[in-house]
Amino acid sequence: MSHMRFLLGVVLLLLALAPTTYSQTTFASITGSVTDATGAVVPGATVTATNVETNIKTTVKSNEDGNYTVAQLKQGTYTVRAEAAGFKSFVMGSVGLVARDVRRVDVRLEIGDVATEVKVSGGVTLIETETARISDTKDSLVLNAVPTNSRSLWAILNLSPGLQGQAGSSVTRFAGSRVNENNWSIDGTTFSDGVDNTQTGPLANYIESFQEVKVDLSNNSAEFASIGQVTIISKSGTNELHGSLFDYYSTPWFRAKGFFDSARSTGISHFPGGSIGGPVRIPKIYDGRNKTFFYFSYETSRGSARQDRLNPTVAPVPWRTGDFSGLGTPIIDPSSGLPFSNNQIPADRINAVSKKIQAKFFPEPNFGDPNTFHTQNYRELKIRSWDPSTYWTTRIDHKVSDKDQIMGRYTWVRGYNRNWEGNLPTIGQRWQQRDDRAATSSYSHSFRPNLLNEFRWGFGLNNNPINFDLNLGSTQHGLQLVKDLGLVGLAPNLPDVNGILRLTFNNGMTGLNQYPWRKKGYRTHSEEFQEHLSWFKGRHNLKFGFNMLWAEWDDFGASDNLFGKVGFTSRFTGNPYADFLLGIPTTAARAFPPVEVARNRWSYDFFAADDFKISPKLTLNLGVRYELHLNWRENHDLMSLFDIKSGTLVIPDGSASRVSSIFPRDFVGISEASSVGFDSKRLIHQQKHNIAPRIGLAYRPWGNNTVFRAGWGLFYNVVPLAYALNFGDVPFLVAEPSYNNPKDNPQVIFPRVFPATGTGGPSDTSLSAAQNPAYKTPYSMQYNFTIERQQWNTGFRASYIGTAMRKGPYAYNYNTPVPDGRPFIDKPRPFPNFPEIDYVTNGAGHQYNGLTLEALRHLANGLYFQSSWTWARDRYDLDYNWDFDLWQFFSENPRDRHREVGPAMEIPTHRWTSNFIYQLPFGKGRKFASGVNRLANLLVGGWEMSGIYTLQTGMFLTPFWSGDDPVGIAFTDSSTPASVTMRPDILKNPNLSGGQRTIERWFDTSAFAPPQPGQFGTSGKGVIKGPGVNVMSFGLAKEFVFNEKVRLRWEMTANNFLNHPNWQNPSTDITDSSFGVITSDGGVTDGSVGDRAGARAFRMGLRLQF
Repeated sequence: MSHMRFLLGVVLLLLALAPTTYSQTTFASITGSVTDATGAVVPGATVTATNVETNIKTTVKSNEDGNYTVAQLKQGTYTVRAEAAGFKSFVMGSVGLVARDVRRVDVRLEIGDVATEVKVSGGVTLIETETARISDTKDSLVLNAVPTNSRSLWAILNLSPGLQGQAGSSVTRFAGSRVNENNWSIDGTTFSDGVDNTQTGPLANYIESFQEVKVDLSNNSAEFASIGQVTIISKSGTNELHGSLFDYYSTPWFRAKGFFDSARSTGISHFPGGSIGGPVRIPKIYDGRNKTFFYFSYETSRGSARQDRLNPTVAPVPWRTGDFSGLGTPIIDPSSGLPFSNNQIPADRINAVSKKIQAKFFPEPNFGDPNTFHTQNYRELKIRSWDPSTYWTTRIDHKVSDKDQIMGRYTWVRGYNRNWEGNLPTIGQRWQQRDDRAATSSYSHSFRPNLLNEFRWGFGLNNNPINFDLNLGSTQHGLQLVKDLGLVGLAPNLPDVNGILRLTFNNGMTGLNQYPWRKKGYRTHSEEFQEHLSWFKGRHNLKFGFNMLWAEWDDFGASDNLFGKVGFTSRFTGNPYADFLLGIPTTAARAFPPVEVARNRWSYDFFAADDFKISPKLTLNLGVRYELHLNWRENHDLMSLFDIKSGTLVIPDGSASRVSSIFPRDFVGISEASSVGFDSKRLIHQQKHNIAPRIGLAYRPWGNNTVFRAGWGLFYNVVPLAYALNFGDVPFLVAEPSYNNPKDNPQVIFPRVFPATGTGGPSDTSLSAAQNPAYKTPYSMQYNFTIERQQWNTGFRASYIGTAMRKGPYAYNYNTPVPDGRPFIDKPRPFPNFPEIDYVTNGAGHQYNGLTLEALRHLANGLYFQSSWTWARDRYDLDYNWDFDLWQFFSENPRDRHREVGPAMEIPTHRWTSNFIYQLPFGKGRKFASGVNRLANLLVGGWEMSGIYTLQTGMFLTPFWSGDDPVGIAFTDSSTPASVTMRPDILKNPNLSGGQRTIERWFDTSAFAPPQPGQFGTSGKGVIKGPGVNVMSFGLAKEFVFNEKVRLRWEMTANNFLNHPNWQNPSTDITDSSFGVITSDGGVTDGSVGDRAGARAFRMGLRLQF
């Protein structure tokens, strides 16, 4: 409690100075030196930066060393003016600033009358000269002109050098960073979800309101908590009324047929919208020019019904009646141990429940030979209504006085989604409404020109429920299905919600699955405060700040297994579908009705930074952060961990009365936290000494055109790990381990889907995961060395970036016996009466090394381009990647973590990406034919080309095998080994040369074999090289100029212009019938560049700008 009083006191003190926010400043600054013609410094010179669009002026004086810094400048174009007695006035126009820019403008004054102006051009640096960070900025011109076929941020991000995104995943890598090491913000306040710090995607799905997007990739200053930082800056009004009206249109005729598809993607889509901004003016009452400005944008998506292509793998027609005579392998009768006569299961032996499931959910094949087994042997197009979405943003900026400015922005998003459940045409659609909100307000105050304060507040909301109203969706009704099938063995008091009996096969056949019911769904809410104070003193640019964040994370969702889950392998008959027909699963699981869960946490961050100008050529960036990120707490204390010392479940103090009445207390004991040395409410002890130093330098030995930059920093994970914490589950909700059906005496046979307990409740239960109560915050060290050169109006950069994680989280089964050939039940374990115990602790890590070469030309004389090549290598042992490859979080053999070391799956060795915009030099205002008449100009003038080209090597894929546990480490309560998934034996190099690879045989499948009895497989991770990316996108636009203020732009863009197939990864399951086979490409979508774009897709746009 004492530390809370201290923190509160600090907060009140800072609030007394000025109001607060959490994320980071978005203001830019102009810095430089003022000298005379001899190079002597000129102290006391007046330097004024004037925003060209709003006419707001900011004035400072050069200090005794001749240095000046004009800070707290919004992004935009500025005119810099410098004056001193006895000297002519210095004027430089067109100084462009982006968010958090530090742009250098050195002033050289000439002796003369101050009324005489010396206008200078071309003196602004185009490269980073003052800090060690590596960043990339795309302004609204680039955002709207590059041919992405998308109105969202995500395709744009992949154009930034060193950044790696993945289709179908919210994981983004910033020079090797991991989940929880990045931050996403709009106008300086976060739109990360607060759980794993992944972005709340819909808030960036439309870009009309974006003035620019800035990506900070490496060596952020002490002001920033994370390695990677994406900052969106919203547009604001200016002194001129301006706006837009637009529509972007796509039709099936604009789309090529996908490689694996029989027809084009269907559906017409429109993305209309508009914006307006300017000064706030109320006739005869208020004139807001030069001080009050507004901006509003509205975007939506509309279209026709679409078709979903379903392509499941179903049983051949003979199998449906038990006829496996054409299979070639014997089907064993489990009652006798002998093959069925003629490999045919008698009709009276086929289970009645299996018949009902087959008739209701599994159609007969309609693609290829219906009598033989092959993948994707059923094809159907299903009609799906268009799911509209709406996005609007409003913003107000106001200059209160020469010393005070305020800003406020609010963003509102709503989207609807009707997803077809699974890949079968018989399950139905679920209906979903997702709401996202974000707001930011800021107040900046100048105590004096060299002492500035900034306060920022923001909030974000992500509410993503799954509706179970059958009037809105058509998913399966769980209780009715249980009744129709006559299922027994499920938990008592099941709710009347949508759901399905989940069913899986291990031979590549499509099973039954349905997204679980959600009442609240996945709901996150954050609120943040930030206070920054900047002080420019002599050669020091000092900055101090305090950030505070409150986050909540709620959900009320049923388990996927609420209505049962059964898995079929080949345990009983030698074929999983034959096992299904007999109604004998290999594994069985069930779940109990859920309880509502609400979590919250606080974060407190303090920082101090100093940009110390040691000399006119050398600047040191020094800084340090202190971070106190409190661990998660459940609002009603419904959380637990397993304690490996006491062998009990640990719950917060005072929560024993909330334990489920049917929890089997004689199976495992329960301890309140304080009694066994855990934190009383959060369970995990708080780490309170997270100090993160940062250091960087920028050295300009030969003027402003060449700079050497280097930096090193320590970065802690932004959000506390919540993986092991069991919220709203055992012991407040009963959960059971999956049941391993013994081969010699199966206890689960349809209609039973879980073994009888005889007591109305479980005799044992799944245990909460265990976590080291002294778990430390993982951290990474990042360092870079960069050389930049400005030449020919282009910046050239060569950078080495290294990122090394230490004390990373990883998990293993603490209750694992010694791996060998003995059965699991015959081996001693730490807790012989308990099932698996996932134990999370520190110790994992990775090492990223990357080299990037980049050339960047800002738009000048009609040409913009950016081209970069990155070579990277990232090796790690175990990795918490949340939604991308969470299974790599666990060690196969807890006693040998070194065998987990391998290349990171998603970091390619080589990646080259280029984008350009070229305004053709013909017509009025251009280099050639500038004097043509109006009619001729309509033909030859106003044309623009744009393009994107991405080449990337493939992912590092890992093979796996499923079957009976060969080393006896997976939990089972019988002598029958549990079914496991692990890496197989590797016999030789599996990678084929480019000329040998085909989609039917991407790698040498004979290079792998099942593990030998009593041994783990010998294959490492990432031994298979997947297909790369080869995407060229192209755009053509024509601008019609009506007058100086009104323009109409027509454009046609094409994603994957050359229609080059970009294969998805092949199956790496050696037990799968499609092992080594590529069965899909990028898919026919409007495409996201660099993420395995699908077949060629055109999009046409029309935009009126005024």
